[in-house]
Amino acid sequence: MSTITDEVAGGIVATAQEPPSASRHVIPGTEVPVFQSRDGAIKEIESRVDLIARSHVPVFITGESGTGKEVIARLIHQKSQKAPFVAINCAALPKDVIENELFGHERGAFTGALIKKSGCFELAHGGTLFLDEVAEMHPQTQAKLLRAIETKVFRRLGGSEEVSVDTRIIAATNKDPLAAMSSGLLREDLFYRLSVIELSLPPLRNRKADIVPLLEHYMLHLSKKHNGKPKRFAVECLELLTGFDWPGNVRELKNLVERLVLLCQDDVVEIRHLPARMVGRKIQAPIITIELGTTVDNAERLLITRTLEHVGDNKAKAARLLGVSRKTLYDKLKHYEVTP
Repeated sequence: MSTITDEVAGGIVATAQEPPSASRHVIPGTEVPVFQSRDGAIKEIESRVDLIARSHVPVFITGESGTGKEVIARLIHQKSQKAPFVAINCAALPKDVIENELFGHERGAFTGALIKKSGCFELAHGGTLFLDEVAEMHPQTQAKLLRAIETKVFRRLGGSEEVSVDTRIIAATNKDPLAAMSSGLLREDLFYRLSVIELSLPPLRNRKADIVPLLEHYMLHLSKKHNGKPKRFAVECLELLTGFDWPGNVRELKNLVERLVLLCQDDVVEIRHLPARMVGRKIQAPIITIELGTTVDNAERLLITRTLEHVGDNKAKAARLLGVSRKTLYDKLKHYEVTP
């Protein structure tokens, strides 16, 4: 197997083994992923990972596509120092196929079953099974999955022998779990069994302070990958990208940087080098909600901190947006005990 480095999602750098199929893959990797984030929510998740890794309880990860659900799962697994890591994409397979992938089959179980096949539960014995997009799994399969998780025992398709496993489950979905349960896509009993620990990854548009560091990180990494010279981003370009809403999250950001590495012939990336959909896309202005009863000090503190997040911690730009001098802004940051 060849090695895939820098698996992207959520501003996290990871190393994995190339999957043998599109539906599932086994990752024995030893290198621990590294966070590339200044965001408070991501830092909070990072602080929990070590605690989570010590246990063997199920974890349920939510977040939009491209925010880093699998990489968080891999980080938890690697810090638990267990092996192997097996991942399966529940959205990529129909009901009959995914049951075969999960539980395996005996020889002769169906036409074409010429040999016995181990399923993902067996392959992940002693390690971690990552169920990506679990809400896309057929409800009947979810019921079988629930029993296997609770009893740690299952039968291969066409078999009578019970197979015992010790497998940690980490599940993920890009859907709202409550909405998925309400619509019948996700069984409530399965969700509550899997969500002993819940982690929610914020979208990149809510992590403005991470955009510039991520752009620079991937520019360095991908330039090296493609034997090119790293390019600088013009200030105007960074301002546009910081304000962009990034519907594809960090995956989209990485793909953009790779495109620039390959196609931009200049040393400086300018707005004209960006895809037209980014330049012409309407940037959604952030909204700050202040509840009645909030003190003036707390309201001003919230306005200042959210403005700094929006401009990627650029103090000069934040001061301009707030209509105050930089000295006034620094004085207020000191007053509100916000790290400048």
